[in-house]
Amino acid sequence: MVVIVTVAIAAIVACLAIYANNGDDKPTITASVTNIGSYENLYLDISIEDFEKIKATIGDDIRVKCENESFTAILCNEFNGIPSYEAFITFTEGQCCLGYFNCYTLESTDIDVGDVLTLSREGRNQYVDKMPNYINGYSEILDDYDSIEDFCNFRALSGGNLVSDSIYRSASPWSSGTRTAYTDDLYRTYEIDYLMCLNMDDERAKHFAEGFPDAYVSQMYNEGKVLCRELHPSTHSYPEECKFFIESFLEAEGKIGIFCSLGKDRTGVYCGILEGLAGATYDEVRDDFMLTICNYYGVEKGSEEYYVVAEILIDRILYLFEHTEYAAHPEKVDWSKVEYVKYDPEEVFTKYLVDFVGMENETVQKVKDKLTGNI
Repeated sequence: MVVIVTVAIAAIVACLAIYANNGDDKPTITASVTNIGSYENLYLDISIEDFEKIKATIGDDIRVKCENESFTAILCNEFNGIPSYEAFITFTEGQCCLGYFNCYTLESTDIDVGDVLTLSREGRNQYVDKMPNYINGYSEILDDYDSIEDFCNFRALSGGNLVSDSIYRSASPWSSGTRTAYTDDLYRTYEIDYLMCLNMDDERAKHFAEGFPDAYVSQMYNEGKVLCRELHPSTHSYPEECKFFIESFLEAEGKIGIFCSLGKDRTGVYCGILEGLAGATYDEVRDDFMLTICNYYGVEKGSEEYYVVAEILIDRILYLFEHTEYAAHPEKVDWSKVEYVKYDPEEVFTKYLVDFVGMENETVQKVKDKLTGNI
């Protein structure tokens, strides 16, 4: 009898151990991929209420399974708080979408329209409790900001030997919601001569110019002083777009303004390249990118949150400039094992543009000369 009881207890303990460690025993929900949206995001036929069934909340990691594929995605508020090159699930305009942040989603996964996904809560994301402001999002109300410039993320590029007040960056003066009119007024006030729009093609820009004919940016567009091309947020996966940007910048005249939707990611990366080519240090490039995060999200420079966000956002981006072997699939990098080195941006960006993007040394030098006032 003792032997039987002992064996029975051992069997029960073993079963409990299996249950505790078997991810398949967690509550799950299923979702079908209905269509592919902008930037290759995959749209799913589930609601935020469905995630309550698996007790998942904003900031949780969600295990995504589809046939032989399985990966983790952070459940986030809009597109806030997502580490670079990691998967996310969010709700935008009432729809649930799945994608990879700053990556080409369709190259990062084999999931396609019609596929059925199984989702389960994996636990709390390791970074989320260290970045409460970044995960919660930003305000659309002007009074919540210290200045109109902060509200519009409007400022001159700086660092190294860059000519002062020659290049500006901002949110869109056409399509940034409540920031639109204020940003347009700033471009008029600062007498910007040429604009580079990175978030829409010429056809869409023409629509905005016709819809807002009195806007300064629309008047500039009609005068042929606005370059428009929708560049992909996954900047490292599109070297031909980087080449287009650099060559277009070289041809632009006068004081230049650069913007995308919010002047945050695409604008931040391309402006960082310009600052680095002008001799800015690693910290100067990094801090200017992070100033956008401070402006929008209220992250305090020097705080734990500041350094956490800097590492998972801009440090990863800067790492790929030096390690182009990962540029095609940065989502496959084990970022927990990466050691970040503060390199010389001018040296690394030059090598990146010549060896990876395929630009001529002479062209890159002309860009440097323009940035530093040598031409």
